[in-house]
Amino acid sequence: MAAEVGGTNQVTNTLRCFKEVKLLDYDSTAPDKYMDIKNYLCRIIPFPVEVEHIGSTSVVGLGGKGIIDVLIVTTKETMMRVVETLQSNGYKFNPTPGFGVFPERYFISGPYLYRRENLHVHYHITFKGSNNHKDHVQFRDYLRKHPDEANRYFELKKKWALEANLDTGIYTELKTPYVAEVLKKARNEEANTLSSAPNRP
Repeated sequence: MAAEVGGTNQVTNTLRCFKEVKLLDYDSTAPDKYMDIKNYLCRIIPFPVEVEHIGSTSVVGLGGKGIIDVLIVTTKETMMRVVETLQSNGYKFNPTPGFGVFPERYFISGPYLYRRENLHVHYHITFKGSNNHKDHVQFRDYLRKHPDEANRYFELKKKWALEANLDTGIYTELKTPYVAEVLKKARNEEANTLSSAPNRP
């Protein structure tokens, strides 16, 4: 339940929370920014990888923190080589579990210069077929297919930002059950689609 505040305090708290969590309206230039980053990655990584645009900026109309999230899909054996490539190009990697190292993925972030604009980019490195890979793509595709759900998500983000009271960790915890709910919907929809598809001879 959202914290109940009123009058001037409500305005002040809203501005403070939104400043910390950085909730912004959808950026219509996000697809172009992502493509520039993708082309950059394909130039610097010396072996084939899959690159996916994920996160809020990957869904048209969905507001968020304005961060460009990029999923880099490779093999288990070459995940660290992707990290090392990013490091050699100026990105900082924290090998501490829970910061840069997670089950099935590595995480690295930093700035990216796009037409004189400094973007903040999150790189998620995982292997093909991992739960992390499937979850990111399913969540994104479901929101793309259901704009009403994406609108609901953004409204909930605003509510969570207020409840988190400047703490991005709490904000992430608040949205975790929602992400699980959408993933369940996405999987059920996919299962129903497959079960209703005509059998090929």
